[in-house]
Amino acid sequence: MSLSSTATAAPNAASPSAPLPLADLHLPEAPSFSLSWQGYGFIFLIIACIALLVWAFMAYRKKRRLQRVALSELAKLKPEQTRDVAKLLKQAALSHFSRQQIAALHGLAWWNFIEQKLPTKKQANVHFATRSEMLEKALYGKVPLSETNQKRFYDDVRYWLIHALPAKQQKAEQGAKHD
Repeated sequence: MSLSSTATAAPNAASPSAPLPLADLHLPEAPSFSLSWQGYGFIFLIIACIALLVWAFMAYRKKRRLQRVALSELAKLKPEQTRDVAKLLKQAALSHFSRQQIAALHGLAWWNFIEQKLPTKKQANVHFATRSEMLEKALYGKVPLSETNQKRFYDDVRYWLIHALPAKQQKAEQGAKHD
């Protein structure tokens, strides 16, 4: 057999008129972008969680708004402005506690009230009651506070504004409100 005879035989075997033995192509279905009810439930759960977090953050900011205002007003004052600092402390207390509680208080009773409104663990860090006589003389008399005591009073008021506000509900007050 010669080379030329095999070259001519090959095109006859695969002639263009004879169909090729290929199987049909089966393509997969187009992807579906619809979700099952579990998918929609999961999306709803995520949206609900985000909404709950936003609501909780807004409630927290609203609850702390008066505290932020009081702290910004205190930042505008200098420690030497003892009367103005004491006035701000009284205003902050009046905005968070009932007037009936505060109106009758003065002197040592006032300073004890202020200290008692701090959480128990934080009460040892302020010294309003122990310095009450000195503070009363500075606020209502002609004896000014020393520079060190002015700074201590200013720092105590700032500490009180941070840790006592907003006012925590007392258990006895909560029971009285529900009755």
